[in-house]
Amino acid sequence: MMSMIDHGPDPTQTPIAVGAIGGSGTRVVARILKGAGVFMGTRLNESEDNLDFTERFRHREVLALPDGAFEARLRQFEGLSRAGMREAGQRHWGWKEPNTHVVIDRILAAYPKMRYVHLLRSGLDMAFSANQRQAWFWGPYFLERPVAEPPGARDMLAYFCAVHRRISALAERPENRGRVLFLQYEALCARPEAEIARLMDFLGLQPAQPVSTLAALIAPPASIGRHREHDLSVFDPADLAYLKQTQPAP
Repeated sequence: MMSMIDHGPDPTQTPIAVGAIGGSGTRVVARILKGAGVFMGTRLNESEDNLDFTERFRHREVLALPDGAFEARLRQFEGLSRAGMREAGQRHWGWKEPNTHVVIDRILAAYPKMRYVHLLRSGLDMAFSANQRQAWFWGPYFLERPVAEPPGARDMLAYFCAVHRRISALAERPENRGRVLFLQYEALCARPEAEIARLMDFLGLQPAQPVSTLAALIAPPASIGRHREHDLSVFDPADLAYLKQTQPAP
């Protein structure tokens, strides 16, 4: 009979996870990591989301799962990922799925040696994003109030700020220091080689391709700065103040 510890994830593993609010540009980070030799999963959609992760963790019920049930899902996911990594002949495994941030506290606890990359895009630009599903799906949990479908720009920014506060607090916990990297999307577009080098250093990776080759994967979108075309008076002044304190102007 297997002991209870056999049912949990392997704490010696060093996975790399990428999360963000949907629409932040995580696809290009996944492609950079793949180019650097990281196995990012077998079942990926067109956005490079790891569907094995999505199927197990993008459910509201996951928030209430007891530790044993959560860890069983994580162990299943780990098994699939490590098997795929071995088949591909690679040394590192990870995944990209924007919703990862929702449960990253429990995943960091399960893997003391893992690294988490949280991609940040301008909160004001994200408030006017057409990618609103995540804010609607998880908004009631983070904001502790109902969120319309689709959410308006005011709720989108409120959600952004709530997520940023939570991940910042997690990153500051003693057990997580040095394990969470905030990667600014605008900086990645403006200074791709420098930001990729910073990412590789954080992950302890020697990329399989030159940094210049990985930088060529980045194509800055025209949507950078889109908030300038909108009325910012719709936002909660407290959210605007928080944004000014924590995010550089895009």
